[in-house]
Amino acid sequence: MEIRLEDFSTARIDKEEIFPPATIDQWLSDYDGYRNYGDIISRAHFTRRNTNILMQAELKGNIIGVCSRCLEDALIPIDTDITIMFIPSSQQKKYAEDEEVELESDELDVEYYKGNRIDVDYLLRESLILAIPYSPLCSESCRGLCHICGGNLNRGECTCKKENRIFSNIKINLF
Repeated sequence: MEIRLEDFSTARIDKEEIFPPATIDQWLSDYDGYRNYGDIISRAHFTRRNTNILMQAELKGNIIGVCSRCLEDALIPIDTDITIMFIPSSQQKKYAEDEEVELESDELDVEYYKGNRIDVDYLLRESLILAIPYSPLCSESCRGLCHICGGNLNRGECTCKKENRIFSNIKINLF
C-alpha cells in the first residue's frame, strides 16, 4: 500500500488493500511453520495535517502456524490495529552517534519519510508478525503430546505403557 502526498485533495484518504496468499507467504518466509490461510485485508485511513500524515489502519485475516502443544496446524486469526504518524525526515531529531537517548512516548509511533511517497507495506508486514501469538494453539482444549511416547493425545489415548506413567522416570536411592 502506497500513499502519495499529491493524493490529498481533502484532508483524509481511505484505502483498502487485499494482500494475496503469495504475498503473505513471502512476508512469513523467515518464520518456519507459518503460512497463509487466504487473503489478509488492510483498511487504512490517512489524515494529513500540514506535512504530517497520520495513518490508522487495521489488518484482518488468518494464517496457519504450528500448535505449541501438539505440533499440528493451528489457525491463527489476525486482527490488529496500527497507528503511525509520518513526519518528514527533515524534522527528525539528530543525535550524536554515542549519545544515550531516552525516547518519549510520542516518539515511539513515528516514522519519517522522504519525498512525496510513503510505502506502508513494511509496517503492515511488521504488524502481522507482531500479531502472531507466542504460543499458538490449535484449540483451547488441545491435550498436546504424550510425554513418554510422543503420541498426539487429541487423536485418542496413546499406546505407551500406562501403569505408573507419572512416576516412571523417577529413580529413588534411599541408601
